[in-house]
Amino acid sequence: MLRTPSQHGLLDALRSARSGAAALPALAPESYARDHAAFEARSDQRALIAAHLAARLALRGDGPLAVLSVGCGDGSLDVRLAGPLTDVRPVRPVRYVGVDPYVGSTTAFTAAMAGLGRESLSTEVHVATFDDAPVTGLFDVVTFVHSMYYVPDVAATLRAAHNLLRPGGELIVLNAPRGALNLLVDVLAPPIQGHRQWFSDDIAAGLVEAGLQPEATTTLDARVDLDGASEEVLDFAVQARLTPELRPLVRAYLAAVSVPGLLSDDLRVPHPVDVYRVGRAVAGVS
Repeated sequence: MLRTPSQHGLLDALRSARSGAAALPALAPESYARDHAAFEARSDQRALIAAHLAARLALRGDGPLAVLSVGCGDGSLDVRLAGPLTDVRPVRPVRYVGVDPYVGSTTAFTAAMAGLGRESLSTEVHVATFDDAPVTGLFDVVTFVHSMYYVPDVAATLRAAHNLLRPGGELIVLNAPRGALNLLVDVLAPPIQGHRQWFSDDIAAGLVEAGLQPEATTTLDARVDLDGASEEVLDFAVQARLTPELRPLVRAYLAAVSVPGLLSDDLRVPHPVDVYRVGRAVAGVS
């Protein structure tokens, strides 16, 4: 999106306000899931992601299936995918593994999956980062849904994830581009273990470095309503705890980058997500 002088000026004002200042506080793990849910409730992105991934998984046929969800969170997305996988007839076994570093999220993930009540669904979850998760076996599908931002090394993570695929399996990475909303993250979010958050251009570069060739990238054009959003939702949007002085500038910037929604007075911030898919070749098949 082309930025108007107003948008550019507001972003520069935020940069100036942060110049030489200590990093803003990071989001606390215990409130991250709650604030994430409140943010997603104002966006249509979760529904678009669920529909896209469900369509991909439906192409896997009706045989036994193993799925690894890295950054599974509270399971609110994965439960929408696992249910249809176990609805096929004849009944097929589905192994669904979640990985997330926060115990509150993994507890919710386990409860959500158990709530499906499917005997053919085998669920396990690891409270760990991807690098440290004691994951065993191979998978038909490995997903990173908004979780690649936090890894220490994008290329190494992509290689490791690809190595967990069975022949014919697929690695699916959903990541935000450096669009209007994430320009704020670049300016305001504190470093994560010494690095900034990785966006879509970093994923593309990581794939090249890892020697992996994705299919053509798909973009899901979501939007999020941040008009009048709570302080917690605003903080989640920029991935930092904002100071009172910064909030008016952030709200003004978000208003400036908003675009019309379905109603004439409905303004929403573009909230796209890019989808990268990399398959693992089957021996003897080019």
